[in-house]
Amino acid sequence: MSRVFVSEGTRAVIYVFADDHCPPHVHARHRSEGWIARVRFSYVDNAIELINIAPLKNIPRQRVVNRLLDDVQTRLADCRQAWWTTRRTTCLTNRWAVAQAAKIEIRTERAPDAKQIADASYDPDAEQLYVIFRDGMTAEVSTRQ
Repeated sequence: MSRVFVSEGTRAVIYVFADDHCPPHVHARHRSEGWIARVRFSYVDNAIELINIAPLKNIPRQRVVNRLLDDVQTRLADCRQAWWTTRRTTCLTNRWAVAQAAKIEIRTERAPDAKQIADASYDPDAEQLYVIFRDGMTAEVSTRQ
């Protein structure tokens, strides 16, 4: 388990677990209120998404959830670094994507303009994503916000 930061807006502690699964995400645990939320993120864009909150009887108010999401968005570079350092994957291998001018767009399925990702790595210091496609093409994408 890797502690990433404490959410200033909610006081929840943000973690990445060593045995976690894709997609990249963090766990936000609020001990005193008794809830745990999972927030998904990506290495190809700055979108984040609430996956779930448990247990149902302790779900916080929407404004608390919004504060949590704002804090994760603000600290997205830290979340990416913690996931990469702990898990050593971007969860992009075998995904279909289109590389365009220092940007990668993930496709949900094979498409005529898409190439399959063979490997992807992340440099947290440079906030840089490195992608190798199955056809040998490479792409570098800055993840700086």
